[in-house]
Amino acid sequence: MAAIHDLFKQIDDPQLRERIEHEWKLATKHIKFGLVYERHLPELVPMYNADPKIGGLVCRKDSGFQRVLRVHAINRGIVRCRPFSSEGEQIDSGGYEDIPDDELVVVRQFGDPIFPTLTSIDCVNNGNACAPWHALIEADNYHALQLLEYLCREKVDCIYIDPPYNTGAKDWKYNNNYVDGNDAWRHSKWLSFMEKRLRIAKKIMNPRTGVLFCTIDEHEAHHLGILLRDIFPEFYHQMVTIVVNPKGVTQGRYSRVEEHALVVFAPEAGVKGVGDDLLSKSKVQTNKPRWKGLLRSGTNARRQDRKNMFYPVLIDQKRRAVVGTGEVLPFEEAPVLGRVKSGIAEAWPVRTDGSLGNWGVGRTTLNELIKKGYVAAGRYDEQRKTYGLTYLGQKIRNQIETGAVEIVGYDQVRNIVEVEYAEERERQIKTVWHRTIHDAGAYGSDLLQKILGRSGAFTFPKSLYAVRDAILSVTRDRPNALIVDFFAGSGTTLNAVNLINAADGGNRQCILVTNNEVSEEASKHLALEGWQPGDSIWEEEGICRSVTWPRSKFTIMGKRDDGSSLAGEYLTGKQIQTEKPRSFKHLVHVDHGTFMQPKGLKGKNLDKWKKGVIKKQRSIVSMINNLPQNLVSDFVPFLAPEEHDAAILFDPSAEDQWLTALEDQDHIQDFYIVSESESRFRSIRSKVQDLLGPMLVTEFEARQMSKGFDSNLAYFKLDFVDKDEVELGVAFRKILPLLWLKAGGKGACPNLPDRELPPFIVPGNSNFAVLLKESRACSFIEELGKASRLQSIFIVTDSEDSFRTICNEISASHDNLRDDVTFTQLYRDYLMNFVLNRPDTLDAGNLMEGGR
Repeated sequence: MAAIHDLFKQIDDPQLRERIEHEWKLATKHIKFGLVYERHLPELVPMYNADPKIGGLVCRKDSGFQRVLRVHAINRGIVRCRPFSSEGEQIDSGGYEDIPDDELVVVRQFGDPIFPTLTSIDCVNNGNACAPWHALIEADNYHALQLLEYLCREKVDCIYIDPPYNTGAKDWKYNNNYVDGNDAWRHSKWLSFMEKRLRIAKKIMNPRTGVLFCTIDEHEAHHLGILLRDIFPEFYHQMVTIVVNPKGVTQGRYSRVEEHALVVFAPEAGVKGVGDDLLSKSKVQTNKPRWKGLLRSGTNARRQDRKNMFYPVLIDQKRRAVVGTGEVLPFEEAPVLGRVKSGIAEAWPVRTDGSLGNWGVGRTTLNELIKKGYVAAGRYDEQRKTYGLTYLGQKIRNQIETGAVEIVGYDQVRNIVEVEYAEERERQIKTVWHRTIHDAGAYGSDLLQKILGRSGAFTFPKSLYAVRDAILSVTRDRPNALIVDFFAGSGTTLNAVNLINAADGGNRQCILVTNNEVSEEASKHLALEGWQPGDSIWEEEGICRSVTWPRSKFTIMGKRDDGSSLAGEYLTGKQIQTEKPRSFKHLVHVDHGTFMQPKGLKGKNLDKWKKGVIKKQRSIVSMINNLPQNLVSDFVPFLAPEEHDAAILFDPSAEDQWLTALEDQDHIQDFYIVSESESRFRSIRSKVQDLLGPMLVTEFEARQMSKGFDSNLAYFKLDFVDKDEVELGVAFRKILPLLWLKAGGKGACPNLPDRELPPFIVPGNSNFAVLLKESRACSFIEELGKASRLQSIFIVTDSEDSFRTICNEISASHDNLRDDVTFTQLYRDYLMNFVLNRPDTLDAGNLMEGGR
């Protein structure tokens, strides 16, 4: 062992020595269990906008990154290079080559220090000016993750990624070359590729409540599972199976219908489901209790039956809110229907047939219910000149007291509470998801085609609703969550986050990262035409610019660049209640006398009559959907079953008893009435309508895609800047977007004019400020007093003493600063954080065992 360390000391290059020592330490660790793979497989990143420099690395643009060269001299556009191995050793056997600089691209290995910047490409501003902006970053995701580590370390609430599945079908690239089933190192390349990224991903996750979703199929699921357990040993791990293709994909054996999501939960993270466990029989949950009609029906429903229950209910027309009651009207006086005074309307208990009725509760009780928000005004009925009124009955009020029903919201305008059954609200999501809307064909590929207006733009996009349900399950109670997707692909994650925010009014922020790879077919076509990576024509064909950005922009605006509106609608997942009329059928073909028991029948004659009637009743029931014949086990004058959605009145003389039995049967939709005349049928129908009102149906709310979203999105390309430029202070414009995003991306990113930099920046609609000239500190501190939402303050100074002094002066001058305001010293903070890609940043942990 001592000999190897002596050899290490003989390596002159400190970076090379550090890397080799690091790899030796990993290779000699004692391994008990896990994956074994080549972790040092190199990755390169091209820098198309950078110029070659002496000592730097380059590749020929047409070499596919297979041959790395070191620059030794540059003379009038000709670059003298010499071969350089991917392991960092100079190849002595190779001679020098002179190559025109326009045929070369600068590359950096993972291990070379680089300093990132964000170059603005485009933006779409369609939301609140002060709301957090989403960000799309076009970049290799490894370097983008290192950037995110600086911008939002330990702040990310949810990471959702859909990495390449490594199926062997050329579905991903490594060093600009597709990896297929013939590559003996494809598993090692994939694991090395994923490990580097997941280790940084852990650093940006909230260590207490963060959640990571990683979708995968059977090709790498088990390798990935072990890798995740190695990187996140202290986190809780689960696997969710999602049916994404109900038709199945047959590959000679079982027909595969599913893929998996490996989920990693920080110690305090959890899942919150509402109503749908994503596996049980899919139905719209009637999780909202029924509001009872205030107008009394059934027995004692006339005005003269309960004279003290006849009084006006007062309604604020503009707010459509119940605000109180008037005095009981003496029986001998007639009400003035439709009267409105100073915007307050009077609602009287008028029945469907126009006769006067009475309310279901007295004035004192109703006023108490109004104060609690338990009374709601419905639509105005022009024929009756009154409003439909509903209230929470005694049964529901008792359930609120016991916790069986929860108050989950309050509408201040209409003065009504929102209530839900607690059991349905807290329904736990299962680990197998089987929903039609998770079909990646209909709600992934087809939806993307509908958005972009063309097909074949992207292979295998995720179902929008599978992504939505995953993210919502862990951010339902975090409306300001930060979500990151560093394998953004077609941009489904941002689409899902916007849909979630639109449904619940949240301000979740999403950061997308994707490269700008060109498909294999398109790259061949472009190469034949003489184009190369980095050329504008080539870059416009890349995934970020041709798919991710257009999709994100079009879905936010609700229309494409040509002005055509997006057709179709989203399923928001939000449940709403709508009124649906109940169905009434007059059974005219049945003699009503058949079911009226004849007087004087006794003994066997009565039994015989009952048997005949039961047979006829069962015959009628058999023709009605959803009603089993065994409900008629004996002669009954009516049916009002609690577990079925249809009811029958066989004997019209039992009308009052039937209405009493129907009082709490809000679920019944279809009513069948046997009567001797049309007028009697209409009379009974009217009483049922008064009793139950229209059917309140819970259904999923739809949102027109053309409506777009109240959302803002900034599109950046990750570039790199020279360290010297930063130290000299001439690169501030290039790093300003980083400061904006580090502060949370609130308000639009400032756009500085091309002239001398101002002494300080305090954007009015944002939450950060920058002092660029120490000499103007006093004016800067004074200007900070006008900023009400400050969260991050950046101070440019080379002196740590000056930095601390200015920070103290700011704190002393502004008592109203938030407790969580952060102070950052530039450019020291930036430079220290962006000596990127050192081996020790990988924090590798234990090696693991497995295939290549």
